[in-house]
Amino acid sequence: MKIFVIGGTGLIGGHAARAMAAAGHEVSSLARSDASEEKLKATGIAPIRGDAEDRDALARGIADAETVVFAPSMGDAETAVVDWMLDHMSASGKSLIFCSGTGVLGQRTGGAWSEDTFAETDEFVPQRAISTRWALEGRVRSAAAKGLKRGIVVRPPAVWTHDQPHALVTDVLGSVRKTGAACYIGEGLNMYTHIHGEDLGEAFRHVAEAGQDRAVYHAVAGEVPNRWIAETVARLTGAPTRSITMDEAIALWGKFATLIVFGVSSRSRSPRTRREFGWSPKHTDMLAAAEQSIKQLLAADPL
Repeated sequence: MKIFVIGGTGLIGGHAARAMAAAGHEVSSLARSDASEEKLKATGIAPIRGDAEDRDALARGIADAETVVFAPSMGDAETAVVDWMLDHMSASGKSLIFCSGTGVLGQRTGGAWSEDTFAETDEFVPQRAISTRWALEGRVRSAAAKGLKRGIVVRPPAVWTHDQPHALVTDVLGSVRKTGAACYIGEGLNMYTHIHGEDLGEAFRHVAEAGQDRAVYHAVAGEVPNRWIAETVARLTGAPTRSITMDEAIALWGKFATLIVFGVSSRSRSPRTRREFGWSPKHTDMLAAAEQSIKQLLAADPL
């Protein structure tokens, strides 16, 4: 299959592109620099010069692909680009796989635990702050009405690797540097489901090969309460832990990180992905990997 991955030099798109190329697919991706081009070529991915806001570059990649995977980190520009792609790809018979995220499932608990955990088909009410992303998911899933073969949504949770811990880890370490304590909000019992980048890449490969039109797919390996992360950071740094309020968290980590990550519970399950593809994660212990990452970060930049 010919697959065009937008965001193929990033964390999520990179793992997806490499998994697809390793499986024998003909994969291309955008590259913004000579270094990015060389990085793609080294893993068997054909570079297309440009970025995700370059309509001409996008058009070149889409033209030669059967399936397009959209997985860059774009912030507010995302909606306009994806809507343009839906129009540009209309009547093409191509497939579009949109990388969303389980942030759309987030419940603002202020650090409290929530028993709610969501599978791919479960109903939920999105926070106002994330409603634009949720609406975009709906337009992608309705893409067949515009003449696309498939419109599919993949919702990754918190993504980590052994070399690149999630911000849930690095920002707590940052709180030690800024305040002298490893911080969490409220009780710190809220949690984000997580997945290793390599396992997520394999899930994307399965979706590209056999995902169903209008489907949503999750990829889940486990979950860790925020306070456990803070306690791990505290043990390794010798700092105390400290519970903070939402307002204190906004001052420390910023409004977006607090309202979308640190102050919410975002728990998900992936029964459809496991059932349809026989997929299961190989890497499940985020906290153990985080401990090694923290030790490496502290060795490179001591407190």
